[in-house]
Amino acid sequence: MAATVSPDDLWSGRARFVQVGDVHWPEEREGTVLDNSSWFFVANGIWYAFSRQYLTPIPQCPADHTRVVIRSSRDKGKSWSGPVPIIEPGSNGDGCAVLDGSTYYDEANETWHILAQCLATRNEGGWSLCHYSRRAPSPAGPFVADNHNPVVRNGELWSRICEGRGKACDPANTVDEGTPDIVQKAGGRYLITLHGYNYKLKRSYRGVVATPDFLRWAVDGPGLPGDAILGPADCGQWVPDCTGVGAATSLIGERHTFLVIEAMNRGLVCTTNQDWIFQIVRAPNGQWPRSGSRGWSAPNSQPLITRSHPDPNTPCALTYARWIADGSDIYLIYEDWEPGRTVLHRRLLKLVAS
Repeated sequence: MAATVSPDDLWSGRARFVQVGDVHWPEEREGTVLDNSSWFFVANGIWYAFSRQYLTPIPQCPADHTRVVIRSSRDKGKSWSGPVPIIEPGSNGDGCAVLDGSTYYDEANETWHILAQCLATRNEGGWSLCHYSRRAPSPAGPFVADNHNPVVRNGELWSRICEGRGKACDPANTVDEGTPDIVQKAGGRYLITLHGYNYKLKRSYRGVVATPDFLRWAVDGPGLPGDAILGPADCGQWVPDCTGVGAATSLIGERHTFLVIEAMNRGLVCTTNQDWIFQIVRAPNGQWPRSGSRGWSAPNSQPLITRSHPDPNTPCALTYARWIADGSDIYLIYEDWEPGRTVLHRRLLKLVAS
C-alpha cells in the first residue's frame, strides 16, 4: 500500500496540493452566488458544507441579515444536495446574523455543536459568539440555540488573553471574537482558535481558548499560551506591511498541528489595493507558540495560496480556506473571486505525493 501523504511532507518537498475540483451548488448559475463563506465537516464518509445564506434586508439589521444552511456530498464534493436551513436568526444575541462558524461532532454524547459569529438586532454589542447544538445522527436539521447566547460577548475573551505585561495585543482595544475553529475535544474540554481585531491600530490576531461547555472559558493555564498565537509579528515574510492574521483552519497530525491562516495588509476589514494570502504553518502537537516567538514554521517564504485573478479594485478576492479530512485523504477548499466579485470559484485541492 502507498504511504499516507501528510502535511508534514510539504516541509520536505514530498507533497503538494493539486486542484481536483471547482465546487458549485446545484442551484447556482455562473455569475451567481447563493451563499458563501462555507465551513465543512466529514462524518461517515459524508461531506457536510455549512454556509452563510443572505436573507432579505430589514431595517433593524443594517449590516448583515443571514442564516446558516447545510448541504451534503456523498462523492467527495463532486455533487451536492440542496440547502437545508439549520440556524435562523433568533432573539438572543443573534437577531440579525449567524455566520462564519465551526462544527464539531461529540461522538461520546451524540451531539453536534456549532460555534459561530452572531450579530444582534440593530448591531447592539457588535460581533459576538453564539452556540448551537443538535442531538441526532446527522447535522442536516434544526439546531437549538443555547439559552445563554451570546456565549461570548464582544471583547470578553480578548480582554483576558491580552491582559498583562509583554503581550502581543492590547486588552483595551482588541475585540470582535470571530471565525471560531473548534480544533478538538481532549481532556473533557474543547480547544478553539479565534480571531480578534484592533480597529484603532488596524491589527489582527489569532488566539486559542478552551471550554468544557461553551459557557466557561479558559484563556491561559495548562496547554494555553495566555497570549495571541499569531499576529503582525509573524506574517511579514509573506505579506509586505502585514497587519496580522484573521481566519484559520486547524488539522491535528501525528506530530504537528497545522493551521492554514489568512494574512493581509491594510487591516482585517476588506479594502481595495490590499494583499490577502493564505499560508500553512505548524507547531508540535500540544504546543501553541506565542506570537513573535518564532514557534510556528512555514514550508517556505512563499504563500500557500494567492488569488487567481489579481485586481486591486476587488476587495476580499480570496476568502475562507478550510481543511477537509476524509480518512487518510487531506483536502483544502477556499473561495477565489473573479474581478468585481461576480464569479465565485470554490477551489478544491487535494494533498498528493510530489
